[in-house]
Amino acid sequence: MSMVRQKNSRSFGFDKIFLSLVIIYLLIPLGATLAFGLSNGNSLDFHTYLQIFSDKNFSQTLILSLELSLTATVLSVVLVTPTVYWMQMRLPKARPLLEFLSLVPFAVPPIIMSLGLLEVYGSSNMFINILSLGLVPLLSNQPFNIVNTPQLLVCAYVIVALPYVYRPIDNSLRAINTQVLTEAAYSLGSGWWKTFLTIILPNIWPGLISAALLTFSTSMGEFTLASLAGIFTFPIYLDGIGQSDAHEAASLSILSFILTLLCVLAIILLVRRRPNQQLELTAAK
Repeated sequence: MSMVRQKNSRSFGFDKIFLSLVIIYLLIPLGATLAFGLSNGNSLDFHTYLQIFSDKNFSQTLILSLELSLTATVLSVVLVTPTVYWMQMRLPKARPLLEFLSLVPFAVPPIIMSLGLLEVYGSSNMFINILSLGLVPLLSNQPFNIVNTPQLLVCAYVIVALPYVYRPIDNSLRAINTQVLTEAAYSLGSGWWKTFLTIILPNIWPGLISAALLTFSTSMGEFTLASLAGIFTFPIYLDGIGQSDAHEAASLSILSFILTLLCVLAIILLVRRRPNQQLELTAAK
């Protein structure tokens, strides 16, 4: 017993040392960036932050990026989650196809995707008219054009974030034995949507949160798609500031990190407050 305690104490001490080294490794670049942003050569100066908060482009681009990222996050989760659940229950043989489609965005660079969207939706409206079954000409007297619009940019964000959404949700569904839970809910008189909303979703809540976090982070940092679409988002604003004032760009980077950290903390609190998974099946009775 004494030998086991000594091994446990040694491993615990090694874990603490390793964790401390990781924290130092992460904090040193942030501290250097913060010091560089506040330094004017002789002393600390908060003038860069005053310039940032007084700049209208900062608030406008930040709000626009938040709106686009949140919309893309919600749309991705809403589209992918029922699809993966339906695939596992009704069409398990389609798993290789979904896995292939989820990996396609990794193989297609954002610049190629932007040019493809421009070619499809910008050169001719015939393709959209066919997909709309002729409703677009009836709804608008002007040619229907969604090129260089936030709506098309959100759709592009959803495509780019597809690998980050599919994998956590699929792993969570496979880990909870979806087939058994669904059959148990059906035996208690629950329908498909009630089972999905009251049984499946609470049990895969951590996977949904991970998918939402990855989608939001990817959308907030996407530069190429927004730049080629001509939409002035926060990454483009940050790039422009970096080319003109390095100190202000460093301060903006720290603000971006703080914003991301707040989002992560909010997600952690949301996960801790999730319903008790063990009581979900009883609630469906």
